[in-house]
Amino acid sequence: MIQIKADEPYVSLWFGNFFEPAFSNREYIDCAMKDIARMGFNCVLLDSKSWQDFWDRYDGKEASPYVRQQEYMIKKCAENGLCHHFLSIYLNGDNLYPTIRFSPPVIGEGITDIDGHPLRYYRYWSEKAQASMVHHVKGLLSLYGKNHAVLRIAGKECMPMCSMWDPIAAASFDENGQTRYRSVLKERYHGDITLLNNRYHAEFQDFDSLSPADYWQDIQTAPLCERDFVERTPAFWRYWDNQQYKQYELQFYFSAMQEKLHAACPSLLLMPNLSQWSIFLNINRRNRFDLWDTANRGIDPYRLSPYLDQATFTTVPQMPDGTPNPYVTDYQNSMMRMMNPEREFSVGFYLGRHMAYDIYREITPAEIIGSAAASGADGIHAYGYCGLDDGGVMHKLSPEFKQSIADGVNWIKQVIPRRKGRPKCKTAVLFPSQMAIAEGYTIEGNERRRIDSLGYFQALCDCGQYPDVIHIDQIATGVLSKYKILILPSNSCYHAEPSSLAEEAVRVFVQQGGIVFRSAFEPLSASAFGIKEQAHPWECIRFIEGWIPNGPVFSSCLQGEGVAFFEDSGLPAVTQISWGKGTVYAFGYEAGAEYCTKENQAVPTSYGNRAYYPINLSGEDPFSVLLRRCIKHPALRFLKQQEQAVPQRRGILFSAFDNGLFIVNHSSYPYDTSAFAGKKQFIHPVNESVLLPHSAVWIERSSKSQSH
Repeated sequence: MIQIKADEPYVSLWFGNFFEPAFSNREYIDCAMKDIARMGFNCVLLDSKSWQDFWDRYDGKEASPYVRQQEYMIKKCAENGLCHHFLSIYLNGDNLYPTIRFSPPVIGEGITDIDGHPLRYYRYWSEKAQASMVHHVKGLLSLYGKNHAVLRIAGKECMPMCSMWDPIAAASFDENGQTRYRSVLKERYHGDITLLNNRYHAEFQDFDSLSPADYWQDIQTAPLCERDFVERTPAFWRYWDNQQYKQYELQFYFSAMQEKLHAACPSLLLMPNLSQWSIFLNINRRNRFDLWDTANRGIDPYRLSPYLDQATFTTVPQMPDGTPNPYVTDYQNSMMRMMNPEREFSVGFYLGRHMAYDIYREITPAEIIGSAAASGADGIHAYGYCGLDDGGVMHKLSPEFKQSIADGVNWIKQVIPRRKGRPKCKTAVLFPSQMAIAEGYTIEGNERRRIDSLGYFQALCDCGQYPDVIHIDQIATGVLSKYKILILPSNSCYHAEPSSLAEEAVRVFVQQGGIVFRSAFEPLSASAFGIKEQAHPWECIRFIEGWIPNGPVFSSCLQGEGVAFFEDSGLPAVTQISWGKGTVYAFGYEAGAEYCTKENQAVPTSYGNRAYYPINLSGEDPFSVLLRRCIKHPALRFLKQQEQAVPQRRGILFSAFDNGLFIVNHSSYPYDTSAFAGKKQFIHPVNESVLLPHSAVWIERSSKSQSH
């Protein structure tokens, strides 16, 4: 993914000019473009949504202040050796008019709310709405095509276009919208009204009998609770169908727009930003309904990927509670890698500030850029410069912050072309897609269930592995042949969309020697292997030493051989189940969530003065120990002496490629790389061995060393 003008990997920064000083101050723009170029970016993503003043400009009218300033930005891009490209379409046309942007959006055709009022929001399936988007993209390229970014990907030249930012399809409740929803519902149920009646506890004669009140679950006015998900109530099934409808409309929309935009300009590379603020591991805004939470959007990015030229989104390296965690970005980079399995891709990440926390007080931009290189990404894009409503005040941040960006950007532009292949991953974590599309933070225990997936990922990384985050559809179509270990985290909504193909694939995987680790009551493995387990009260756990768990979910498996035990009952807390040549490790707790927990209990007084340790602190917890017994460290082949052990420490990310090794130091302590052979390229060089905290290194083996 080479930016041709610069002859280096694509490195882009979003720049909004709707706030002052960018809105009207040209001296600010002069300084900003020099600043952006100084940090090493080679592209600027302009916020050029489909507003009326752009359309007026296409008709030859005088430029509005906003458009005039953007035209000046394009000029200054060129003068500073930068290229520009466009954020052309936004989820509902625009969320800034009329208070921040003073020109209304052009949406072609809008929708009708359930109360009958018109809404200024794209009707995603509408020919008129789609035609307006195509007209806008063509207008941008016609007026501002000079010095537009051009990339070379797989030997072809293409023009990157952010063809949608934060897509969220919404239903319309006018006659056309109701008819469309019912037809999609009928198609999803294969015309089986009996099944729908059973789920909705209703007696409809046919699908045409349903009114919006019958089929739409407005969770802002009628919120769901944990009982709805556990008991699969009619409210749950209505909401599940609502979310699947939104996903259907997104697939329909992206498929149609891919065809139409390529017809308008065949060289376009359509790379919509599927979410501005992470996917799945979003910030939890006080357990209330919020579209920042992508579970409320009805979006499955893996299933959108076939209809995009590149599937990407913007990560934010922080936990749901707002505290910084770079492994969130590593997890989501792995998602994007697997959303683009056979093509080059870029990853996005947030830079600037965030309303919830100043995350770069604790981690560094260079560290996150190092993670991008380690993920296998071929380019990067960041948010942003002067986006005062929700972040991106990079122009106000410290020289040290900007220098960290410059150090990382200049380093990644050197190492990406030297890398060969993709990360050599033998472990995979199943993305809980059913839960991710439907169960929001308002449901009790949801945040912990999401963290279960992340915690397994982080524990794998701390043990030297860099897992792929895979989708259930990929399991069903044979991806498990690449792996030795599969992690199945909590997924409370699997029952809504079970996959017999995936279950059979997991059985075959284990039968042939694969190893599965699964959380308590994980449903796919329970169905695939007939696992039976009983609920168990909280107790400490005995595995070599004593361990103190924190979570509310515990079980004991009724088959297999116990390898860890509850301290009081003596029942198995971790069970090893043999299946063919392979093994299933059934954990009686949410091992991933335990690994990522923020608070630990003291030793209960009932245990006297015996020693018990928090699961999340030592790296000798049952999951980590069992994992290391099952798989070799991928960095072994890069050691100077093959009989050595890899210097392993928590907080160190390894990513092995055909010809080299990335090491990203997420910890607060230096890491000694002297055991590794090869030419070392540090973001922040000190000597030939010291990798500083919150930094990264690329270690490249010579051809002779590789063959050896």
